[in-house]
Amino acid sequence: MDKTRGFITIATGKEEYYRLAQNLLRSYRYFCPDPLPFALLCDRENEYTKAFDDVILFRNEAANSYLDKLELADYQPYDETIFIDADCLAYGDLNMLFSEFAASDDMSCYGRTLPLDDKTGWFEYENLGAWQSRVSYVVGLHGGIYYLRRGETVKAVFDTARQLVPDYAQFRFKGKFTNPGDEPLVALAMAIQGCHPTLFRGGTICCYWEHADDLEIDISTGTARLRSNPDTSYNLMHWGTRYTRALEYRRQLELLGILEQRLPDPSGAIRSCNRKYSRLFRAEKRKRFLNRVKNKIRRTLNRK
Repeated sequence: MDKTRGFITIATGKEEYYRLAQNLLRSYRYFCPDPLPFALLCDRENEYTKAFDDVILFRNEAANSYLDKLELADYQPYDETIFIDADCLAYGDLNMLFSEFAASDDMSCYGRTLPLDDKTGWFEYENLGAWQSRVSYVVGLHGGIYYLRRGETVKAVFDTARQLVPDYAQFRFKGKFTNPGDEPLVALAMAIQGCHPTLFRGGTICCYWEHADDLEIDISTGTARLRSNPDTSYNLMHWGTRYTRALEYRRQLELLGILEQRLPDPSGAIRSCNRKYSRLFRAEKRKRFLNRVKNKIRRTLNRK
């Protein structure tokens, strides 16, 4: 029997997250000439879930937080599954990810394997307490993509990650997670279970919030690259939930909607869309400037 392959994302709680998941699916299917099954792990069925090939409901109440990702091993729908955060959009064929992870451990992601004295990974060896004896390297990773090959290893990693949650504070994880986040927990669990991240070679995933001012991004041409490094194009843009509420994300979706119509010549509609958003961007810039002026005047008056 041929092994099955496919993708999965998660949506729970607010309707907003279901819309994001559907947007990811739409972009994947547009850019992929031979789409694989795409599953949704969620807490209810609704108008957005109908588009997915497989809909998997949490058996128990969802956490409605990053911790929902720690349940992936219990709901893995395919022999090889790639999880993608719902706040991503495709700008190229994502099926290439399976080739990227072909030689990886059964549980992997993009990141780095670091020495025990490293201070840049998600955790530091000195803070691991009783877990020190189980760890021989530090892990730095990006949790927007997880690769899972069905088997006991994946289960062991996620079981361990859940086991670490009650003691989250004692590990003094890096990053800005006020509440337990999946990335530091998975990083430590991978180190405990002997799994390594896959070295990121560029051209796969880019974080919008890290490079917003340097990005050249246009889904109508499948363009996602840095102006400072135009020779490297990205197949996946990780927006971050905050930035999916921004004008640029809305522009990308409107352009995607034009592409999905498969018009004989979409150039006119694309130009019209871009002109519309150019006006909106200018208005937003003016609004931000005026707000800065008002705030400065307010602060000046308060000091008097």
